[in-house]
Amino acid sequence: MEKAVSDARRRQAHALATAFVETLDRRDPVALQRDRAMSPALAEELVEMLDSYVAAGQALSLAPLATAFAPGKGARPPVDVYATQGGTLGLECLLLADGRPAEAILHLEMSGPDDAPRLQYNYMGS
Repeated sequence: MEKAVSDARRRQAHALATAFVETLDRRDPVALQRDRAMSPALAEELVEMLDSYVAAGQALSLAPLATAFAPGKGARPPVDVYATQGGTLGLECLLLADGRPAEAILHLEMSGPDDAPRLQYNYMGS
């Protein structure tokens, strides 16, 4: 049985994921290392991988909070937050490029207490 995620935790996850995407939008591996605690190799790989999903000049974002958790055309919300068996929250975030859905889905994980959550990048796929 899947454990329900509270609205407060979903909002918190959305805020952290939005901040992550704002850093990612700069396409700056050094910023990802500094601000998101990524290794140099992972940060470089992530920035390079973006090229296969979005054009260099396109602005990256997530669906706004008001619509992030509402099911989309494919019956999945643009930002899906779910409890994992390990006790963390998994996030599947559809990236927007210039405000339009891109093919890329960002997979993140949130852990830690409510007052000090941590967000970790897992992978990007389609």
